[in-house]
Amino acid sequence: MTASNAPTALTVLTPAARVPRRLPRIALWLWLGAIALSIPNPASRGGLFGSLDGLCKLVAVLAACGLGAWVEDRVFTYLVGRNSAVRVVAALVSPLALLAVGIVLGMVLGLLGVVGDDGTAALSAVMGGFWAASAATGTLVVVLIDVTVSALVQSLRGRIQLAVLSLVAIASAAVAGLSLVVMNTRSAIETLSQTRGFALDLGPEGKLQGEGLAEVMKKPEVVALVSLLLLVAFGLMAFPAVLSACGKLADAVMERLHPLSQAFAQLGRGDLSVRVEEGGSRDFRQLSHAFNQMASDLTLSRNMERAFGKYVSGQVLTRIREQHGEAMLPAELREASVFFADVRGFTSMSERLEPAQVLGVLNRYFERVVTVIDAHEGYLDKFIGDAVVVVFNGPIDQADHAERAARCAIAVQREVARLNSVGAFPEVGELAVGIGVSTGPLVAGNLGSSEHMEYTVIGDTVNLAARLTSQAPAGEVWVSALCAERLPPEFPKQALAPFSVKGKTAPVQAYRVWPPPGASLPPPSIEAASTPS
Repeated sequence: MTASNAPTALTVLTPAARVPRRLPRIALWLWLGAIALSIPNPASRGGLFGSLDGLCKLVAVLAACGLGAWVEDRVFTYLVGRNSAVRVVAALVSPLALLAVGIVLGMVLGLLGVVGDDGTAALSAVMGGFWAASAATGTLVVVLIDVTVSALVQSLRGRIQLAVLSLVAIASAAVAGLSLVVMNTRSAIETLSQTRGFALDLGPEGKLQGEGLAEVMKKPEVVALVSLLLLVAFGLMAFPAVLSACGKLADAVMERLHPLSQAFAQLGRGDLSVRVEEGGSRDFRQLSHAFNQMASDLTLSRNMERAFGKYVSGQVLTRIREQHGEAMLPAELREASVFFADVRGFTSMSERLEPAQVLGVLNRYFERVVTVIDAHEGYLDKFIGDAVVVVFNGPIDQADHAERAARCAIAVQREVARLNSVGAFPEVGELAVGIGVSTGPLVAGNLGSSEHMEYTVIGDTVNLAARLTSQAPAGEVWVSALCAERLPPEFPKQALAPFSVKGKTAPVQAYRVWPPPGASLPPPSIEAASTPS
C-alpha cells in the first residue's frame, strides 16, 4: 500500500469474482492437429493410413470433449453468484443449448467438407457438444440441489449432508432405472422383433426377422451381451454428468472459500483494502465477518502507526516493533553522537515576517533536512524552535555513529546551500545554519510520565553539542575532539583554537569538518545565535 493518507477504496470479493478456467490450449491444438492429419487420408485406405485415420478420430474426439468440458465450466462460472432464478433457468437451458451448438457445428463442418471423406471434424464437434451437454446436465442437478438445500439449511455441515444425500438419491434412482431397463431387455427386444417390417441386418449372412430374431433373443448369452452394451452406453452417456456433478457440487458447497482465499492472499501482500462479501451459510457469514473485522482493525492500526510516525522517529518505531508493541524503551548509558542544527538570524526573521510566513520558511527547511537525516539513518530527537536535534547510535545501534553524524551534518549544509541557490526562501533571501557535533557518553531512554513520554538523550555530550553549535559560524560544521578522534584518518578536518564554553572549566578543543580545509570560508554569521537548550 502507498503511504498516502487519502482513503483507499475498498474491494469486496464475491464468489462471482472467481477466476475462470483458462482455455485448454493443448486440447485445442490436439483437436486442430488431428483434423489436419486426417484430411489427406481417405476412409477407404487401409494399413498404416487406416490406423492413423482411426487414431486421429480418437484424438480429435477426446480433445473436443476437453474443449466441451471447458465451455460448460465457463457457463457454470458465469452462473456463480447470480440469483437463484437466473441460475435455475440457465441450468435448464444449457444442456439442450450446448448439444444444439455441437450438432450445428458438426453439420457446418460436414457441409464445408474441410476434412475430406472421413468427417473427423464433424464427428468430434458433435461428441464435444454431447460431452458439454452431459456435463451441463450434472450442473443442472447440482444447481437444483444447491438452491433447494441453501433455502432449507443454514449451517455448512447440514448443507454438505443434504447435498450428498441428494446426489446419492439421484444416483440410486438412475441405477434403479437402468436395472429395470436391463431386466426387461429380452421382452423389449422380443416386442421389437415382432414389429412389422423389423429386421436385423447380418451383412453377407443375410437378415434375421420376425420369429427368427425372437428365437435368437431367447439365448442367455445374447441377452447378457445386449445388457452389457446398454450398461456401457449408459455409462458413457452419464460419465460427463457424474464427473461434472461431483466437481460442481464441491464448488457449490465451498464456493465461499474462493473469495476468502483470494482475500487472504491480497492481505498477505499488504493490501488492506480487500473485503469479503458476507454471504452463504451461517458458518461462512461468520468467517467472512471475522475477516472483514480483522482487515478493518489492521487498517486502523496501520493508519495510527502512520500518524504516530509523524511524531516519533522511524528508529523508535522499529524498536517498538521489535519489542512486540511494548513502548517502554529502557534507559541506558551509551556512547553516541549528537548534533544541533540552528538557523541563524531566526529572531530578526520572526520580527520581520508574518507568523504564517515564518512557519512556511521553517517547514520548507525542515522538509528537506528531515529527508537528509532519514537518508543517513539518524534519529530526529526533537525540534527546538528553529533548531533540530539529531542522535546517532540511539536507539538503533550504529558502530560508525561519529562518521554518520559528521557526514549527515555536512549533507545538511550542502542541502541548505542548494536551497539557497534555487531561491527556496524568497521571504528571507537565504537561510544560514550552524551545526555542532559532539560524541561521548550519554543517557538514552524514555523520558516523561506513564501517560506521555518521549525517547530522548541527556548528558554532558548533548550540552557540548549545543555549545559547539552556538560557536559555529553560519555554513560551518564543528565537531568535538572525541568525534574527530572517531572519524576515519582520511576524513578532512581542521583543528581550531581552544575556546571556553558555558559549563566547562577547561577550554574546549573543536575541529571544523565543513567547509573542508583549504576551501574558502563563508562570511561571518549574520546574527549571533541563541544558545540551544
